[in-house]
Amino acid sequence: MTTVMKTVRKTHDTLPVPGTDIVLPYTRIEGESDGPTLLVTGGVHGGEYPGIEASIRFAQQLDPSKLHGRVVVIHITNPPAFYEKTQYIGPLDGKNLNRVFPGKADGTVSERIAHVVTQVAETADYWVDLHGGDIHEALIPFTIYSGGGTGAVVKLSRAMAEAYGIPIILESDSVVGGSYAAASHMGIPAILTEAGQVGQLDENAVSTHLRGLNNLLATFGFVDAPVVSFPPAQIMRQFIWTRSPHQGLFYRYIQPGQTVHRGDIGGILKDAYGTLIEEVLVPQDGLVLFTATSLAINQDDPLFAVASE
Repeated sequence: MTTVMKTVRKTHDTLPVPGTDIVLPYTRIEGESDGPTLLVTGGVHGGEYPGIEASIRFAQQLDPSKLHGRVVVIHITNPPAFYEKTQYIGPLDGKNLNRVFPGKADGTVSERIAHVVTQVAETADYWVDLHGGDIHEALIPFTIYSGGGTGAVVKLSRAMAEAYGIPIILESDSVVGGSYAAASHMGIPAILTEAGQVGQLDENAVSTHLRGLNNLLATFGFVDAPVVSFPPAQIMRQFIWTRSPHQGLFYRYIQPGQTVHRGDIGGILKDAYGTLIEEVLVPQDGLVLFTATSLAINQDDPLFAVASE
């Protein structure tokens, strides 16, 4: 009897974005035996550094000879935003990459990037999108999955979120154009994970992402390793963002991780002379997941978000 062994390898390359000079750096790890495909994306938002660093270390540390299946890691999914150090939006078209999935082949720069990533995602069985607090965004770690897919996809997405080990999980109706929403529509189990804040390369946040990714590998059969069981997570289903009604200066009164009540003052807006423009009220009882930290605020900028069960 002859045993045919699959060639194992780890390759580094770039994905070109047609119609632009942008390339997306990625690592592809081919395992020793056949199995599922995991896509990991970092840097959809350019200032969310722990996810980018975790994607780099994860690919470096993964041993192809111990892998069943394959893993594709796109390390910096939004190079224009990363190198220009812009928050939320891409500097070339003013669009939020995580609001334009699945993208357009002939669209704006962000839409073209999303289209390229979506083409890779179509070959995957699972997708993990690594995020964290952007340059002026404080947050506590949480994981999001879409509750809008088929029953099987929702079940697997929740299992991914639980395996990731962050104690707060949000089942979302899906943000239009978000990565995990696009994945759900394609029938791909997916999560968006948040760890890290205010544009800092925080080692604890990097470790949170690495622990979660490695436990996903074990849980879903990519590697033969013990599965870590975490205490039951708190499941949230109501997630309300409060955006600024005016341009001005924002003084926050609440912090990520704080329990708040509807009608509490979440912060105030003033003009450049220090005159009060408006008190910004908390819209529901719940837990603050993130807040803006920037004094400068434009109309419609996110100020804070509160989640509840």
